[in-house]
Amino acid sequence: MPTCTEQQQEQYKPTIRCMGPYQVSPFLWLSPILLSDTTEVYRILNIDDSIHKGLHSDKMRFPFSEEGAQYFTARHLRKRTEDGVCRAWAIRIKVDGPMIGLFALDPFDHGDMGLCYCGKEPVAKAELLRGTRDGNEEKDVLSCGGLGYWLSPEHAGKGAMTEVVRFALTRMARQEFGYDRVHGEAWMDNVGSRRVMEKTGLMRPAVGVPCFVPKFDAIKDIAHYIYDTE
Repeated sequence: MPTCTEQQQEQYKPTIRCMGPYQVSPFLWLSPILLSDTTEVYRILNIDDSIHKGLHSDKMRFPFSEEGAQYFTARHLRKRTEDGVCRAWAIRIKVDGPMIGLFALDPFDHGDMGLCYCGKEPVAKAELLRGTRDGNEEKDVLSCGGLGYWLSPEHAGKGAMTEVVRFALTRMARQEFGYDRVHGEAWMDNVGSRRVMEKTGLMRPAVGVPCFVPKFDAIKDIAHYIYDTE
């Protein structure tokens, strides 16, 4: 594994796009996740189990291990280096300050939902099989991004994540990644995450497809929101 200094040099190579830093507001920044963020990731993810409960990922466990935190930061470095583009950033209150959360804007995995088409709402694949979509007009398929985020419980409820999401929708989604549409999903019982998207004033409710979540051994209902960038 590279040293922190080597990693910092590597991450700022001009061949990696969308590194930032992006200034969201006077007190909020998005900048690349560093190996030196490992200690803070470990601390934040062990404050309580709220982030574990709010995310789909099986890797986001509670309590979170030191090895898991090391893997987390190293994986983000490796992924942006391999892809040549940064799609996940640390949220900071200073450009060089400690990480207080994560924001990601990845290509959206439609999963059990059909592809998005120009001027049409997404529908579940079960509906597609019943013939709600006529034809397969490839020229009308939209490029879609998906939101991902978590915030330290110490900073929750202050509007920071809503500011980050609003910035990403209006200043990054089309301009940096060329997305036509952005999707956001949250468990129906995750009121805080749903409020983030609703309070942007930009995202509208869409069809949510329930899914089985192995770490909960349960089917979870999903609240789904979309934003069209034009």
